Amino acid sequence: MAQNRTIIVLVFVFLLAGLLVAAQVQAAETPASTSPASVQASPDLNDSFHNPAPWLTMGADVRFREHYGENWTALNNDLTDAKGNNAADWHFERYRARWWMSLKADENTSINTRFTWEFRTYDKPESAAQATDFDEIIMDNFNVSMKKFLDMPVTATIGRQDIMNLGQGWLVFDGTPVDGSRTFYFDAARFTFDLGEKTKLDTIYVSNMPKSDWWLKPINDRDKIVTQEEEQGAIVYLTDKSTPTQFEGYFMFKDNNPIDDIARNFITSTAKLQQYSKKAEIYTFGGAVSGSINDNWGYRVEGAVQTGKSASPSTLVTAYNHTEDLLAFGEKSTLEYSFKDDIDNKLHVTYEYLSGDNPNTKRVESFNPLWGQWPQWSEMYQPYITQLEDNLVSNLHRLDFGHKFKPNSQWEILTDWNLLWADQNTYKGNPHFTDDGNFRGHLLTCWARYNFSKQLKGNLVGEYFMPGNYYAKANNDDALYFHFTVEYTF
Repeated sequence: MAQNRTIIVLVFVFLLAGLLVAAQVQAAETPASTSPASVQASPDLNDSFHNPAPWLTMGADVRFREHYGENWTALNNDLTDAKGNNAADWHFERYRARWWMSLKADENTSINTRFTWEFRTYDKPESAAQATDFDEIIMDNFNVSMKKFLDMPVTATIGRQDIMNLGQGWLVFDGTPVDGSRTFYFDAARFTFDLGEKTKLDTIYVSNMPKSDWWLKPINDRDKIVTQEEEQGAIVYLTDKSTPTQFEGYFMFKDNNPIDDIARNFITSTAKLQQYSKKAEIYTFGGAVSGSINDNWGYRVEGAVQTGKSASPSTLVTAYNHTEDLLAFGEKSTLEYSFKDDIDNKLHVTYEYLSGDNPNTKRVESFNPLWGQWPQWSEMYQPYITQLEDNLVSNLHRLDFGHKFKPNSQWEILTDWNLLWADQNTYKGNPHFTDDGNFRGHLLTCWARYNFSKQLKGNLVGEYFMPGNYYAKANNDDALYFHFTVEYTF
């Protein structure tokens, strides 16, 4: 297995190096003012597809992603399934297609829909279905958008929608984290008040249900789960960009109620259900400031405190419906230096803190990421390695040193070195963890993004994790993650 890992790493490094050399050669041969080549349909065909009628606009995209990895879920080279087959290695493909439409009822009102179809093929592990399952087609957007709602400076969006523009998505971004990046939607009513040219107030009511067929039944329904609990919530988010220093302030309420049935794509046993689906009533108060210190230096500081009630992640799974008082803290700060050069070199350092639960107290101190359960800084650690714990990114100190640059107008390269610690020994006595170790480990990540044209883009992602003394000896093997993506927008 070590030999396979070395081969994969070398292939990735050489492939990335070759692409960089090709990009540099192309940059040397292409005038700096030349924009990326654009592969587009003829104007008539383009208009007939995107604007088939004055009252209708449409669009579509397709995405292919190849995944390969080792030891994602247990950090154990010797992990086997119930039949004794290797369960540590992963290799599969994802195919996603989306089609969206917007019907314009009048100047200010539109009805918006989007259909998403994703299916996968698995080579590893052997316990995964080896035959292609074409899965289901889900309507992951269906809403009415109304500008100047009730003749006020308000935009109302009611129904199934994406919410990805509140700050940097630290606590609000993905309403359906269980199915990965297939969908992101919220079933919500959102009202955006324009309080000034650069000041707005968002008020949002959220009602997310675990099953994807809650009120819009998928085509070829596969009884899938998209959230871990039944969720009711409210968000009030103020954004003020009227001064050089941007201010954000927010209040969020999230009421989680555990689900009680097994899901085919996520929860396959009662023990797993009670580990991941827990009762909570969380009140979050927070804010952020961001801006520029001078022409080269920029910063962002965000923090939040949580109160209310929550089931403890350190309790036995049979206590998943029992809550205790909650008091938790979270913080994320970034300082960035921009060289302002021809290839847009930038360096940054980020520190993130999410409080962990102390099993020796009578209250819960574990910070809940709310609707921020998406791969913010790792495609491997956040959705996969956290399965050893409560499937949430919490109980964390993270120090990140990063660099990014654009060798030409089409390439962007991002590399990061994350040092990770646990805040508390929440799982003391659990065989997967040590009783007194706090260092989670080193995480190295690299992204290479490339725009082939205006419509076609792709990326290469490689991650390598070296566990520290937080993990027990049986769960202390290095982990590798790799994916390659191509996406075309029609």
